[in-house]
Amino acid sequence: MQGKSGSSCQSRRISCVEIRKVTSWGERPVAERVMRKTKKIYTAGTLTYTKLGLVSLFGWLLWGDFIFNLMEIVAGSFIPLKLKALDAPNWLIGLALTTVPAFVGMTVHPVISVASDRTRTRWGRRIPFLLGATPFVTLTLVLIGSSDWIAGWLQSAFWSGMTPAQVTLWLLAFLVIAFQFLNTFITSCYIYLFNDVVPPELLSRFMALFRIVGIVATSGFQYFLFGKSETHMPEIFIGSAVLYGVFFVVMCLRVKEGEYPPPEVVEGSGWERVWGNIRTYVVECYSYRFYWWIILGSILWGVSFAMISFRVFFAESVGLSLDQFGKLMGVAGVVSAFVLYPAAALADRWHPIRVILIGLVGLLLVVPMQLVFLFFDIPPDQARVIYMVLFVLHISVQAFYHAAQAPLSMRLFPRERFGQFNTAGAIIAGPIMMLAGLLVGVWLDWLDSRMEEPLSQYRFYPAWVAACQFLCLIFMLLLYRDWKKLGGDESYRPPGDNTSGQP
Repeated sequence: MQGKSGSSCQSRRISCVEIRKVTSWGERPVAERVMRKTKKIYTAGTLTYTKLGLVSLFGWLLWGDFIFNLMEIVAGSFIPLKLKALDAPNWLIGLALTTVPAFVGMTVHPVISVASDRTRTRWGRRIPFLLGATPFVTLTLVLIGSSDWIAGWLQSAFWSGMTPAQVTLWLLAFLVIAFQFLNTFITSCYIYLFNDVVPPELLSRFMALFRIVGIVATSGFQYFLFGKSETHMPEIFIGSAVLYGVFFVVMCLRVKEGEYPPPEVVEGSGWERVWGNIRTYVVECYSYRFYWWIILGSILWGVSFAMISFRVFFAESVGLSLDQFGKLMGVAGVVSAFVLYPAAALADRWHPIRVILIGLVGLLLVVPMQLVFLFFDIPPDQARVIYMVLFVLHISVQAFYHAAQAPLSMRLFPRERFGQFNTAGAIIAGPIMMLAGLLVGVWLDWLDSRMEEPLSQYRFYPAWVAACQFLCLIFMLLLYRDWKKLGGDESYRPPGDNTSGQP
C-alpha cells in the first residue's frame, strides 16, 4: 500500500510495487530520475507512485469520499425538512444550517487546520484528526436520526410541560450544532489530505473524480431515497451514519501520508509563542492583496449558497413534489458529472483560474433565467418543465466552477502551509456567513408576509445567487490580473513563499 519506504529498484526493472518516499519535501534524487526512464513515476511531496500505486490511492480516497458524501447529503437534505416539519421559522433554519457552521468555521476551523499543518506523527498530519473525529460524528448522526424517540422519552420523563414537537425541536437544534462542530475536524483536514498525497499535475482531474463520486452518491440518494424522507427518515439517517462510521475509518487506515519538513519553531515561552504564531499567521495570510482576491471571491461564492437550504422550497413553489425534486437532483447530478471531468482536464492544462472564469460567466447567463417565475404566471405543467430544464442547465454550468475551485487554492497557496492559508478566508468569512444565514431567513420571512401565494417568496432564490456570483466574478478577474503579474503559467510563485516545490 502507499507509503512504503526504502523499496529497492533493480538495474533494468522496478521492484517497488506502488510507492516510495524520497529524501525530502519536493526533492528529486538521481534514483528517481533513473526510475522515470523505465516506468512513469508520479510524485507528491516525499511520496512517489507508479500507475498501480495511483489506482490504489485514488480508489481508497474516492471510496472514502463516496461514504462521506452520502453522510453529508443525508444530513444536509433531511435536517432542513425535519426542522420545517417541526414548524421551525426560516430564521431558525438559517441560524442552524448557515450561521452556526459559519461561526464554527471562523473559530474552530483555523485552529484545526494550523494544528494539522504542524502535526508530525507516524500516521501523518491529517489522518490523526480524521480518525479521532469520525466516531463522534457518527454517534451524533445516530442521535439526530433517533431524535423523535429520544425526545419522546425526554418529554415524558423531564419536560412534561412541553409538547413532544417542542422538545424534539430543541434537541435537534442541540444535536445539529454538535454535528457542525465535530464535522469540522473532518471537513478541515480531508481536502488537505488530497493536496498532500495526490501528485500536483493530477489534482484537478482527481478533484473532478472526487466530485463525480460525490455526485453519484448524491444523485443515487436523491433519485432513490429522497422521496421516502417522509416515511423512512430515521432508518435512512441512522443507516448512512453507521455506514460512514465504519468505512471512513477503513479508508483512513489504508491511505498513508509521506514525510514533512519540521514545522517552524517560534522562540519564546507561553504567551510569547502564542502571540508569535498569531503574528506570523496574520502577516503571511493577510499582507498580500493577491490572497485577498481569493478570500473575497470565495466568500461571495459561499454567500451565494446561503440560500441552498431553501432550494427545495423554491422547487415546491413551482409545483414539484419532493419525489420529483429528488429525481431531478439525481438527473442533474449525472448530467453535470459528464461536464466535470472534461472541465477538470481543462483546468489541469489551462489553469483553474481560467476555468473558474468560464463557469462564473456561464452562471451569470443561466441563473437569472430562473427569475421567470417571478414575472410570469406560467401554467403548472409548463412551469415544472421550465424549472427542470433551467435547473439541469444551472447545475451543469456550475460544474466548471466546482471542477476548478479546490485545485485553484491548491495551485495558488503555499503547499507546506496549505491548511493555514486555506483557513485565512474562513476567519473573514465567518461573520459574513453568520450574517448571511440570518439575513436570508429574515428576508424570506419578510417576503412571505407580503406575498399572497404560498411559497412564492422562495422564487427570489435566483436573485440572491446571481448577485453574489456577479461580485465573485469581479474578484476572480482581479485575481487573474495579479496572477499574470506574478508569472502566470510560466513562473508563478506564491507571494511571500520562500519554500521550494510549489507546483
